[in-house]
Amino acid sequence: MQNTIRETRKRLSLSQDDLARICHVSRQTINAIENDKYDAELSLAFRLANALESKVDEIFTYENRMRDNDPLWCEKYKCILWQSAGFQNRETNQV
Repeated sequence: MQNTIRETRKRLSLSQDDLARICHVSRQTINAIENDKYDAELSLAFRLANALESKVDEIFTYENRMRDNDPLWCEKYKCILWQSAGFQNRETNQV
């Protein structure tokens, strides 16, 4: 999940600590979100948007990181999730 929290926060002259206090989280949480180490839960996303005078979809952008040509996606999701759904081959949907 990409976000513009750092830029928006700085534009409003807020420190990470200021934003954390407003949203009732730790400064480390704000830092982790800004550095794409943690995706905010929905309730926190709304608190952040409110504190940053924005809408959730203005500060967060979903990026689908699961790519078909990504071997980690294939190993982690295709092999596990598709097999549990009864599919052996995702491309042909054969069992």
